[in-house]
Amino acid sequence: MPRALLVVPWIYDFSAYDFWSCPVGLLSLAAVLRDAGWEVDYLDFTDRHHPNLPRTPRERQFHTGKYYAEEISKPACLSWVPRRYKRYGLPPWLAEEELRRRHRPDVILVTSRMTYWYPGVADTINLCRLVWRDVPVLLGGTYATLCPEHARRVTGATLVWSGEGENALPRLIEATTGLRVDAPTIDMSRLDSLPFPAWNLRTWNKALSIETSRGCPYHCSYCATEKLLPHWRPKSPSRVADEIDYVVEQLGTEDIAFCDDALLLNYQSHFLLIAKEIERRNIRVRFHTPNSLFASMITLEVAHAMRRMGIETVRISLETANAERLRKLGRRITVAHFLEAMRNLHAAGYTPDQIGVYLLCGLPGQSLDEVRQAIKLVIDSGGTPRLAEYSPIPGTKEWATVTSTTSVPLADEPLLQNNSIYWWASGAFTPAQMQELKRWIREATHNLKSFASESPNRPE
Repeated sequence: MPRALLVVPWIYDFSAYDFWSCPVGLLSLAAVLRDAGWEVDYLDFTDRHHPNLPRTPRERQFHTGKYYAEEISKPACLSWVPRRYKRYGLPPWLAEEELRRRHRPDVILVTSRMTYWYPGVADTINLCRLVWRDVPVLLGGTYATLCPEHARRVTGATLVWSGEGENALPRLIEATTGLRVDAPTIDMSRLDSLPFPAWNLRTWNKALSIETSRGCPYHCSYCATEKLLPHWRPKSPSRVADEIDYVVEQLGTEDIAFCDDALLLNYQSHFLLIAKEIERRNIRVRFHTPNSLFASMITLEVAHAMRRMGIETVRISLETANAERLRKLGRRITVAHFLEAMRNLHAAGYTPDQIGVYLLCGLPGQSLDEVRQAIKLVIDSGGTPRLAEYSPIPGTKEWATVTSTTSVPLADEPLLQNNSIYWWASGAFTPAQMQELKRWIREATHNLKSFASESPNRPE
């Protein structure tokens, strides 16, 4: 029986935190291969629950938490940053041990996430090559899709592919190994045709991610979703409920994050029916929306449905309170939409500490006062501001603007696209200004938590 090993690579960065991280795309590929008669193995280099870690990171609320991390040398282009650079995930000796105790695979599939995490991808592939020098390594995922030429040049992968892989995978594996993957062509316009992601390959499933749809029909200038997952396609409400039922009953999952980019799109025929089906089946689990919701679609009906089905963590992308910038960013939202959404969420019983509102910080031409005004709006409306430091993403409309107005060599070096340092490297804000904003938010968040603890609407 042919054998594939699927690998989640290390993260190299100044900071990283596990907010229900789960490689749904990679696990979907695993399911396709397994249904085609392949033996499938899985290894997550960022597994923070591995029993042999030198130190077990403390579990935080809703099964989130810090990764195990070790400080490493900073790349030369980041040597000026006065912060510690780390490898997040298994120590190299443990990762190698995990590889060597597995049977030799016929092919290795490696996923990728942020473009500026590529050194972890390259070192992961190098370690796989050290253990099995002649096994083909196929690289996909976000970085591989947005920076394919860079990935081919620096990672050492045998083959780099872009976009969705369920239908491309059989052809790619046959081209690199000569082995046949006897899998039917999947109608990717009907996501119900996909097998359930192979969540059971993971060693720990108290928290995981589920997608109810793929893609987004909107074209925000700073977002790469249309390049990664073109066209919005939903799963049927019954299929979504089946997946949730499975992970709760069979895997013991307690926290589920929706990883959709457009969870509330067509909410009358999609989200509200999902919520109704979850209620009908009496599925008891906590839900979270880290990828954010469209404020314009949080009606009173939607807010109450969210509350009844068990959505605990609400995230909204406001980005800015500046109407002109919202228009330029291509956002289908106004401040009026946001305020109405906040009223509806509060009416449904949500407290300020449950509602996080993303605000972009460090956009080209954005002033400090603009960010301050947005923070004040969120606080005054009863939400928790969450700064989303701007990261220039290849392939987006904003990318052309950024690369034409900055001397930072973003196209040549993806490390400089890091949201932790781009605002600094580009001169958008000074460290003192960024610290001022974060201090203001910390103080406001403390006050909101104090208020929430006294609120009669706080869930038991």
